[in-house]
Amino acid sequence: MRKKRSLKRFLRYLYIRLIRINDSPEKIAMGFSVGVFIGIFPTFGFGGILALLLAKAFKLNYISAIIGTFIMNYFTSPIFWSLSYFVGSLLLEGKLDFTVFKNGHIKSFAVTYLIGNLIVSFLFSVLSYFVVKKIVISYRKRRKKKGGDFSSLKNS
Repeated sequence: MRKKRSLKRFLRYLYIRLIRINDSPEKIAMGFSVGVFIGIFPTFGFGGILALLLAKAFKLNYISAIIGTFIMNYFTSPIFWSLSYFVGSLLLEGKLDFTVFKNGHIKSFAVTYLIGNLIVSFLFSVLSYFVVKKIVISYRKRRKKKGGDFSSLKNS
């Protein structure tokens, strides 16, 4: 029970941190989107660093990029792995083929998985851009109505 509450608190903290970032909604959403892409794509432990470098290079919000990488975790990894292989299989072979493991065709699996993963990463990245942008703008409008001061924020 305690772990469930801790996870819920952590996710709430990330949400609050994301919507309160002092930057334009576009830069926040784009940074998050880059983080999501990097988070889903297999970066073998370098996702956070890579997201940070890309966000800095393209002058996006690096905090939202780091938060975006958290999309890949113990709970979502199996979903994204399966979805990536499924999409790759449909594109390359037109059907799912689980005999690649039995026959030792790891290279075939890797290519199928990576092609599918590129597409899944891209789609979730684009989707996350629009969702986060809408959430940030909506939060700022509600806050403005309640009398919150957002004069220091860009493009709100």
